[in-house]
Amino acid sequence: MSELQVVIFDLKGQLFGAETSQVFQIIKYSVPEKMPKIPKFIEGIISYRDTVLPVINLAKRFEMGETAVTKKTKILVTRIDDKYAGFIVSDVTEIARFAEEDVSVTPPVMNRETEAYMKKVGRKGDKLISIVDLHRILTEAEIKKLSV
Repeated sequence: MSELQVVIFDLKGQLFGAETSQVFQIIKYSVPEKMPKIPKFIEGIISYRDTVLPVINLAKRFEMGETAVTKKTKILVTRIDDKYAGFIVSDVTEIARFAEEDVSVTPPVMNRETEAYMKKVGRKGDKLISIVDLHRILTEAEIKKLSV
């Protein structure tokens, strides 16, 4: 029996998850430097490990509106191909293991854009957690634009 290990995070009161294999690091929020002519869901860039890290606002990307920055706000760092990217989340609540029988494929009610990255749903008690594929949240064209 296989298990799925997931970083569970809060985004405006809704729980989401990402496979731990896709989360390179969880860091404290720091205010990104704004950049001109970038998509509205990209907040800007921060310095990260001697490189520049583009920071994506997941709430805006998921069309959930603005998200307030608090002491609990974190950035999930992932590596997409040879580039790093950071995703702003309201809070990281836990790292959990899901048994195979507690994970199912996302029902086909998503639009074409969201079904690219909303692949699975995990059940934890009476809660459903959408497990997102961090590597597919951005399109290939958007990833190329991250070369800052």
